[in-house]
Amino acid sequence: MHNTSGRDHYAAIYATELASQAKWLAYGAAEKANSVEILVNERLPQPGSVMELGAGTGAVIGELKRRGFARRYIAADYSKDACSFMSSQLDGIEVHRIDIVRDRIPERAEVVVLSHVLEHLEQPERLLEAIARNVDFDWFVVECPMEDLPASRLKNLFRDRLDNLAGHVQFFTPRSLRALVGRYFEIEGDRYYAPWAPGEVVDFISERNRYSAFRRAVSSFTMNWCGFR
Repeated sequence: MHNTSGRDHYAAIYATELASQAKWLAYGAAEKANSVEILVNERLPQPGSVMELGAGTGAVIGELKRRGFARRYIAADYSKDACSFMSSQLDGIEVHRIDIVRDRIPERAEVVVLSHVLEHLEQPERLLEAIARNVDFDWFVVECPMEDLPASRLKNLFRDRLDNLAGHVQFFTPRSLRALVGRYFEIEGDRYYAPWAPGEVVDFISERNRYSAFRRAVSSFTMNWCGFR
């Protein structure tokens, strides 16, 4: 991972293991959608439209649609494979293939979601600056994994953080993420939650990544027990 850009990393995944990636992202979609609902609904009870940037396989925007979160749903991603997948799998969601950094997005949305994208980018500030410049919206929800959880601290004892199959190149704490996002947007609220994964998720990720017995045991412990704080 040291010499692979976040964009190239995901382009390769979408080109070679799209169905597996979609299944993996679906496991975490409910809690991510919870965050969007909790943060937005107290400020905007019934959004007219929601747009997910870097939507990937559409797990989060699809879950929001299943819940009836908004009246209109838009998904945008730079990957041709990801956009084709969303177009074939998601009903009632407009899909746009677009380079967010380079192009102005013609659609306007009351709520924009950026979920688990910034940690994959070598220069996340470029994306945030482009969103402020190229996207018209009222509310913006950003989610990233936090590195100050016990699970993350424990896993980092056994690995080089940059040598990770998830493709993370940024490692945020609440303070560093707020500092980054706050350079471009006024922060109105936040939500922290501790991830927890049932055994089937541990089994799936262990088989997908061909973990050794030791690595699987570490994953089971951190994903089932050490996520809490």
